[in-house]
Amino acid sequence: MSPDTVFTLHVANHSIAITSSIVVQWVIMAIIIILALILTTNIKTIPSKRQSVLEVFVETINGLVKSNMGDDFKSFVPFIGTMAIFLCFLNLTGLVGVDPSTKDINVTAGFALMSFVVIQATSIKRIGVGGYLKSYLQPFAPMIVMNIIEKVTLPLSLCLRLFCNMLVGSMIIGLVYGALKHFAFVIPIPLHGFFDIFDGLIQMYVFIMLTMVYTKIAVSEGEE
Repeated sequence: MSPDTVFTLHVANHSIAITSSIVVQWVIMAIIIILALILTTNIKTIPSKRQSVLEVFVETINGLVKSNMGDDFKSFVPFIGTMAIFLCFLNLTGLVGVDPSTKDINVTAGFALMSFVVIQATSIKRIGVGGYLKSYLQPFAPMIVMNIIEKVTLPLSLCLRLFCNMLVGSMIIGLVYGALKHFAFVIPIPLHGFFDIFDGLIQMYVFIMLTMVYTKIAVSEGEE
């Protein structure tokens, strides 16, 4: 199921299709930037209600990173927090009648590749090139082929898990609306609660958790 092309950019004799999922991401990025500017201005020692909510979110992400990766990975907090916010917004657009961009495999592939690069780069930074290459020989040298396959399939696994879950949810909601027609304004509400809110938040949580766990494992394997 390919997203609709909104418009086409022509650059150096090349045509670049700008799809609806890309436009939705641009809008969400603009919203997040505006909210970040509003919520982070006028920070006070005694927090307001708005600041308290923001601090709870920051502490939650801090806790997740610390409990899953350890104190040595505090630098991961901004990355994991930003990914969580962005995925949350993308997964919840169905509540306002806009198909989630994460039902587009190109979008989930982008997230998966980003996580894959961060995982590998963090591993190399933490344990060095030698330690990184050594991890392919764990627990013994003949496992190198399986370890390479594991590395290659990692982004594929992250991509398809998020894509399939969001696509299926979006399809079910669409089928229900098509079948109910004039009565669709009442009955699908519980389905939105499950497929948009519950499933959307769960998929966001699973994605960031796997990113943290895989990063920790990649670093640990090279240290053995």
